[in-house]
Amino acid sequence: MRARDTSAKAAVIQEKLHDALGPEGRFQLALRMSHLAREFAKAGVRERHPDFTASEVDRELARLFYGRTKD
Repeated sequence: MRARDTSAKAAVIQEKLHDALGPEGRFQLALRMSHLAREFAKAGVRERHPDFTASEVDRELARLFYGRTKD
């Protein structure tokens, strides 16, 4: 199923590229995308809380992803 914002032609190209990656390549791509999403989220926390230490950024990220954490 293609994304609503992707043309049929682009979806065919994307599917061919994903197929060419194979299972391991698609897994590696998913890992990189997950890492990138986490880095974007961290950057957002740092922008909203420039005074936070690295551990406070990690704690806020955990709260955003998983809900309230115990202190």
